[in-house]
Amino acid sequence: MTYTLTPLSHPTTTTTAIPGSKSYTNRALLLAAMTPGATTIKMPLISDDTEAMIDCLQTLGLIITRTNNSLKVSGDSSKILNREYTLNAQLSGTTIRFLLALCCVIPGTKIVTGEHGLLLRPIGDLVEALRAAGADITYLDKEGFPPLRVSSSQLTSEDIHVNGAVSSQYVSALLMIAPLTQCRTVIVDGELISKPYVAMTLDTMRQFGVEVVSDNDATYCVPANQNYRATTYQVEGDISSASYFAAIAALTGSTVTLSNINPQSAQADMAFIHMLETMGCTLTYGKNSITVTGSGRALQPANINMETCPDQAMTMAVLLAFTHGTSTISGIRSLRVKETERVVALEQELAKMGITTSSTNDVLTIHGGNPQPATIDTYGDHRMAMAFAVAASKLHGMRINNPEVVSKTFPTFWEKLQEMEVGVQPSHPNIALIGMRGSGKTTAAKILGQKLGRPVIEIDEIIAKRIGMSIPKLVTKEGWEAFRDQEAAVTAEAAGSNDTVISTGGGVVLRPANIAALKRSSIVICLQASTDTLEQRIGSGTNRPALTQQQNLAAELKQVASERQKLYESAADYMIETNDKSPETVAQEIINFIKERGI
Repeated sequence: MTYTLTPLSHPTTTTTAIPGSKSYTNRALLLAAMTPGATTIKMPLISDDTEAMIDCLQTLGLIITRTNNSLKVSGDSSKILNREYTLNAQLSGTTIRFLLALCCVIPGTKIVTGEHGLLLRPIGDLVEALRAAGADITYLDKEGFPPLRVSSSQLTSEDIHVNGAVSSQYVSALLMIAPLTQCRTVIVDGELISKPYVAMTLDTMRQFGVEVVSDNDATYCVPANQNYRATTYQVEGDISSASYFAAIAALTGSTVTLSNINPQSAQADMAFIHMLETMGCTLTYGKNSITVTGSGRALQPANINMETCPDQAMTMAVLLAFTHGTSTISGIRSLRVKETERVVALEQELAKMGITTSSTNDVLTIHGGNPQPATIDTYGDHRMAMAFAVAASKLHGMRINNPEVVSKTFPTFWEKLQEMEVGVQPSHPNIALIGMRGSGKTTAAKILGQKLGRPVIEIDEIIAKRIGMSIPKLVTKEGWEAFRDQEAAVTAEAAGSNDTVISTGGGVVLRPANIAALKRSSIVICLQASTDTLEQRIGSGTNRPALTQQQNLAAELKQVASERQKLYESAADYMIETNDKSPETVAQEIINFIKERGI
């Protein structure tokens, strides 16, 4: 699925109710699981990540009851039975890291795993810290990564050291289980990244009755004889979710009131909201809201450190793409071990919009300008979808592939965007076939159209109908450039279609504007075949005008293929070799590809 987005027609004044915080919800769920008695969590966020935590805790035997806008957690970790458990954290990083720590202080043999994307995210520093404190943890596949087996049920060391440079979630996980262990002091080795998230953890622990003492960001002491107490805990609104709408206010000069937001929140992304103020926005604080008013003036380039709020670095990158000048975002190294390699993903998608970037391990440089609308791949990453949706509030024709990924943390995001008067129209991207004449584009396109129930546009056929003569006659009469002009016009029109299969001519790649138009709305598939196969398929009876000065078809095909190969490769999202494949097989391979991409 793809969403085609329509920008605001003018600056708007609106109020957006922000759902509960994922970070606070998952912290509250873990603490409730270690609390005797029944705890009620009010206004929790129900999303893929929090559902993963709920499912794992229920697998361990806790009772979690859902009522209207609340969760009731009954039982506690002391009641967990000594048996074997498999805990699937799905794609949730907070869930797998928090649960791994919990598994070290509860009975049984625990297999901690997740879906493919989560298994690529490192967890070695947390494992090392837990092992040093007495845990028996075994990697079940690749060293340093899930899945894992935890065979022990207690930690014995009084002090526990952990590397803080990869994820603050490691520190949070160790702190939250501390009251159930003899590990009373968590010592952070090296620099602690994303410090505000640890502050969120301390705030949540405090509300469950446990105080943590810290004179700095390197040592955290949990005094003895403290236990979590059953409570009614209210989850505050998610600043991460609010940030996208605040960014839209900044980009469009709108006034957006973010309700269900604590102006004094300890959440990390409050730093992003304050950054907008330094960029010219006005912030007005209410009792349970923040109003962001964009200045209406063009955004200016900036040099910004986002180490404390890395989840919004992508949103900031999108904003800075609209500035005229060079900006830098530093403190981004943690983005490289998130749901995807976010820095690479950012650079690739901004490039589609005509924005040049470069990066080091910890700094992204953005050369702003005039971003162009594009079809954005989300890489299975919820924040990629939401960050680039901000650009859609300004640009006409932005498309977001696989938009349902927002369910990970913000299932109602698209509905909220529509409430702001940004248009959201479901569609599927076009499938555009490119490649040499004879590669099988026309036949494959017809089969795809039949199998997928989509209309088919044959570029050459439309040109012939429009000019009232065959293409060979046009070329003979007016030359190849006249044909290329017609081809460019028809390609631009075809690219404006939805849910369509487009079969192009072999030379469509010769003009970059053609490919740019197609890639804004289409998945571009290149069909390839050897020149021998092409010659056999085309045959000696072709009346197509010559493209080169070669004396025979075989020599011409070899020259043209050599000249165009790099153009095909750079334009294509996917390449298929068709030499020994039937058109039906080629069409099915294309269908399999788009299904795998979730398109």
